[in-house]
Amino acid sequence: MTEKKMQHTTFHKKLNFNKLIILDCLPENDYQTAKRLYENLSDKGFGSGICLLKVQDEKTFRDILQDIREMFNPELNIGLQPIIHIEAHGNPLSMELPDKSTISWNDLADDFRIINKLMCNQLITFIGTCHGYHFIYNNHTIKGFAPVCFCIAPLEAIPAGDIENSALTFYESLLSTGDLTLSANLLDSSKFYTYNSDYMFHRAFHEATQKNHRGKTLRLRREALITEAIKIMGENWKKMSPKDKRDYLKNARDLLDVSLKSKESLRAEFEKFSIGYMGYINEDVFEEIWKHMHHNKQGKIY
Repeated sequence: MTEKKMQHTTFHKKLNFNKLIILDCLPENDYQTAKRLYENLSDKGFGSGICLLKVQDEKTFRDILQDIREMFNPELNIGLQPIIHIEAHGNPLSMELPDKSTISWNDLADDFRIINKLMCNQLITFIGTCHGYHFIYNNHTIKGFAPVCFCIAPLEAIPAGDIENSALTFYESLLSTGDLTLSANLLDSSKFYTYNSDYMFHRAFHEATQKNHRGKTLRLRREALITEAIKIMGENWKKMSPKDKRDYLKNARDLLDVSLKSKESLRAEFEKFSIGYMGYINEDVFEEIWKHMHHNKQGKIY
């Protein structure tokens, strides 16, 4: 019987934004996609919420990100909710600045992660570079805080005209409707990758629980807990008869087989990883994962 896939119906959340910051990291002799994006959006009446910043080198780039971080100082009470859009050259490892210096995708993710945490996982980004997909591909793990909440990036090398037209289509829709999902769906999925941290956490946690709550992995977790308990017992364990030890191990394994697969055990893991990755807990998402695992024959953990 084919396993029924989850519909991921509960991960959606409304993202707020009130500023589009375009970081123009292209050399002067290149096709000026960043400048044209700013001008085209301004001509359509959106200019008041857009800021175009020219970046020549790594120091300027990092200074701008530091300025953005400082705007979240509670004493300033600015209420900034920016979208950060980058136009630059890129490769699978890094983005390139006009002076030929580079910023690795890992470093960019670390910088954005700080901003995203200050925004409570609300940061929207558009990485307008060739191979921008690697920014998120190389830095997505539910074991750390999400570098961004939402990201659009080209999958591979891409002509400047495609970036220009796609970015304009996306922002014209987004700034008119406020609908992030609708606007992202207007892009060509064969050229652009769309990342949503809520969806990725939903999917990744479900896959992890499918693996960790059954078979060899579950047995290893169970035996590790029993080993730790025996260490705590110390001399009391050593004084037990062989029969008492066998009975203890059997009872402990039976108990852990149930408790480790229980809803509360899974919920505790979900809450730990959700807080660590997104800074909040969505109970509806947990219920959807639990319902899927509990009722789907192949996904069932009992």
